Formats: sequence, structure tokens, C-alpha cells
Amino acid sequence: MTVGGRGVWTDESAVKSHFGHFGVENLVTHYKMRNDEFFPTYQNLNLPPIDLAFIDGSHAYKDVKYDFLEVLKQSHKNTYIFLHDTNIYVRELINHAGVKKWLKFIKGQEENFEVIDFPFSSGVALVRVLDPSVWKKLH
Repeated sequence: MTVGGRGVWTDESAVKSHFGHFGVENLVTHYKMRNDEFFPTYQNLNLPPIDLAFIDGSHAYKDVKYDFLEVLKQSHKNTYIFLHDTNIYVRELINHAGVKKWLKFIKGQEENFEVIDFPFSSGVALVRVLDPSVWKKLH
């Protein structure tokens, strides 16, 4: 199930144009890959540690957890991770609210993360990483 967003990132020139609206088209590199293709190649792509991540993929709990932990592996203290769609009650009704469930888990990890949840519209949470090595304990 999807609420929107499918197919938005398929055309390379449209993606560059999208980022051009914000003046960051030369700062952002778009990798059109699934998460299970991208993260295993992160080191080979010679990418720097992650300072800011925006997770908005599959809303299944296992996928949200995977994306979050993979971002953590490439993070450092004070990395910020946004989790999108933390407040979609339709997903909760059909038991497909993995983002909300993962966020609840993260909120219980106060020594590792600071969390601010903005429950407006579909919701977005901002997570500040306090201990980037915590991914080793959260598997």
C-alpha cells in the first residue's frame, strides 16, 4: 500500500530539476537504488559519514528498522535522522504502522537518542544520535 510518492524519483533530469528549485542540485547526489542495494555498497561509493538522513521508504516495521540501523552504521554523534509518516492512523488501522512502532522503540532509548515528534499531518520525527555505535546493540 502506498499513499503517494511512487515514481517520483525515476527520471534523473526531473530529480535534478526538483533539487534545482532549492538551489542544491550540485550538492545532492541521487542514487536510484533500493535500500538493500545502496547500504551494502556505501563504503565502496566512498561516501562520507552521514550528517543528516531522511527516511521515507517502506513503512513496514522491519524495513524502517533496517533503514534506521543502516543509517546509524554510517553516522556519528549528533547525526540527525528524520523519520517521515509517524502519524498516519490509516496505517495503524491496517497494522502497517512500522514507522510509529519503531519511533516508540527509539523513544525508549533515551541514553542513545533525543527524539522530537511532530504529529502534524502525516507526521515527522527528528532523532538526534547521541551514541552512533548503538546499532550494534539494537539488532
